[in-house]
Amino acid sequence: MQWLNDGRSMKLKHEFSYIDPNGKLWKVPKNTIVDGASIPQAFWTIIGGPYEGKYRNASVIHDYHCDKKTENWQDVHLMFYHACITGGTSITKAKIMYAAVYAGGPRWDVTILKSGKEKIITTTTATTSSNEMKEISEWIESTNPSLEEINSRLDGIVVETTTNRKQIKI
Repeated sequence: MQWLNDGRSMKLKHEFSYIDPNGKLWKVPKNTIVDGASIPQAFWTIIGGPYEGKYRNASVIHDYHCDKKTENWQDVHLMFYHACITGGTSITKAKIMYAAVYAGGPRWDVTILKSGKEKIITTTTATTSSNEMKEISEWIESTNPSLEEINSRLDGIVVETTTNRKQIKI
């Protein structure tokens, strides 16, 4: 990877990929520029920045797939969790990071139009207060909940706001 002059973005010098536990290949093409934006900055104090630690590679793949929106957001966030663990992040920290992207990361819905030649991408912003995320982090550390339990608890506190809707050709 090559750091760019803005001090935050990186450019991939080679294709990068990850194979998840179900055998799905997640590719990031050569020359892709990533900036760590898929990990909400509000949670960096809880989990660290996107290029720190053993989850850096997971962050790069997550960033790319959040930008491209070719897979559903739930699968992209779940891939991030598994890629964190593969990279050496502890299960507890990976769950906290998963909770952070689930609670404040990008979300989208893709609708293919009847013609099959266009799709509508609706982007949603998910928000959770820093106090709620701190409570979630402490809960994860003390009880080691399943991912389903994390999703269920977060679904009760996350606020979604539609931020963008665009129609594009396929």
